[in-house]
Amino acid sequence: MANNEIKTNAEIYREQRKERLEKAKKKKHSAKKDRAIRIIVKTALILVCIGLIGGFTGNLLLNVFNVPQKVITVASYNDTKLSVAEYNYYYMSLYNQIYQMSYQYESAYSSYGSGYGVYFTGFDMSKDPAEQDYPASEDVPETVKTWADYFREMASTRAFLMDEMYKKATSEEAKKAGFEISEERMAEIKTEIDESIKSLEESAKEASFALDNYIARVCGEGLTEKSYRALVEKDAIAQEYLTWYQEHTTDSYTKEEIAKYFNENKADFLTVSARLFEVSYAEPEEGSKDTAYTKAEAQNRANEFKSKITNEASFITLAKEYAPASLKETFENDAATLLKDVKADSISSNEAITDWLFSESRSIGDTTVIEDEASQSFCVLYVVSPASRDESVSSTSVRHILIQAETTDEEGISLGKDVIEKNYADAKAEAEKLMQTWKDNGATEEAFIALIADNTDDTASIETDGLYDDVKAGGNYVAEFTNWAIDPARKPGDADLVKTEFGYHFMYFVEASGDATWESEVRSTMGTAAYDTLVNDHYEDVEEKLESNDTFLKYFADRLQKTISARY
Repeated sequence: MANNEIKTNAEIYREQRKERLEKAKKKKHSAKKDRAIRIIVKTALILVCIGLIGGFTGNLLLNVFNVPQKVITVASYNDTKLSVAEYNYYYMSLYNQIYQMSYQYESAYSSYGSGYGVYFTGFDMSKDPAEQDYPASEDVPETVKTWADYFREMASTRAFLMDEMYKKATSEEAKKAGFEISEERMAEIKTEIDESIKSLEESAKEASFALDNYIARVCGEGLTEKSYRALVEKDAIAQEYLTWYQEHTTDSYTKEEIAKYFNENKADFLTVSARLFEVSYAEPEEGSKDTAYTKAEAQNRANEFKSKITNEASFITLAKEYAPASLKETFENDAATLLKDVKADSISSNEAITDWLFSESRSIGDTTVIEDEASQSFCVLYVVSPASRDESVSSTSVRHILIQAETTDEEGISLGKDVIEKNYADAKAEAEKLMQTWKDNGATEEAFIALIADNTDDTASIETDGLYDDVKAGGNYVAEFTNWAIDPARKPGDADLVKTEFGYHFMYFVEASGDATWESEVRSTMGTAAYDTLVNDHYEDVEEKLESNDTFLKYFADRLQKTISARY
């Protein structure tokens, strides 16, 4: 069960409103069957009510007042029953969520072309869910063939799963464990719901609908403002609990537990730095000036490359010399061959390469040649640093003063090389003067702060006195800035100049916080696993014990699907 399926649809609605308005302008588990007499009786009565056997009254109740949707039970789990209205809410929640995810990916990667929404989610937002296949998965029933099938089958499961999480959130057990939603957070949740309702009100007015009727139309038949609010709030509380549970569990592990997990799963956390160069024996593309090598010739060339390696610098030089014509420019960058602090699962699908690099017998300077049949090449490898734990600090706090070096003019056009070099030299000289002034004034944190407001070009950090908290590997800062900040040798009070693409940073190290990076990764992995276990255990129990009335479920799911299909 994917974590991102545990999500309410209140915020999703607001994101979709603009798109729906634009479209409007353009258009102007298999249940137990009839287990007892009470089910047969109820079925017969409801069939009359919903007009399946005809009648004006039934049609009015079904389509205008949504009475059946509020009273019919389409599924049950243990002692909990699910009404049609609630089922409809979770059906639309699933649809809205996957639609919005696909839309966001499509928008984020629009500069690269189209199709990224489908690539990342499997869902094509431009197509009717009933007309597109659902990606193969072991997590869904065999009856799921299309996305419409997925929404129909999984809405009940999602509803009961969220109900179970809500019960946990409001239990004495959770309270004793420390879970409690603050009054401030609860007020924020209610405000978010109010904003969602306000958006619905605006859309209802534009469409000439009463609010309750509009909510029933777009969020699920049978829903009213009151019931919609209640479901959204319930889901929000359940999600708050899930978030708390993962964070609470993650923080609860001891150093001993972390070390034990690491030792049992080393391959998932060790990192290696190496150099890699490939000599290809694949047929060059038509029109390419690259030399074509036979397999034997490529192997000999790779071995020749290896024989000339004396150190890392020589590897870099040889890569430029041996690079094929089409890649000469690429290998002018010294980092082109570098694999820095990489894990086994990110290096190669070639087990021989991974096994060699991560062998405990590896040492700095080791070299080898390994064939990679998948890429039709021979790989020359050089060990920069053997497999080890990342001992850098997982999170630090630093202050900085940026002396910017301009590299483009006002119109964004790159300046000449000589001009850029002069700008960097001037920035460095200015940064060095600031550093000397800092030293002359006692080299304290207070002395550093005193220089920030009048000197930094990073105006966004002036209000925080140049402070950046929670700097960590993989964060949003440029590599040079991050590498200096998380260096395990760094101590409070350390200061230095760091050159980046923006100019020179006069850096001051405040403190390290948290575990070493490897410990933080292990702790996070354990917390995520605990979260997944909680969700999956309940998910599987719901799947096993859920009982549904297939006749009603299919009927009302088909009504929802027809509503959605009308949008395409």
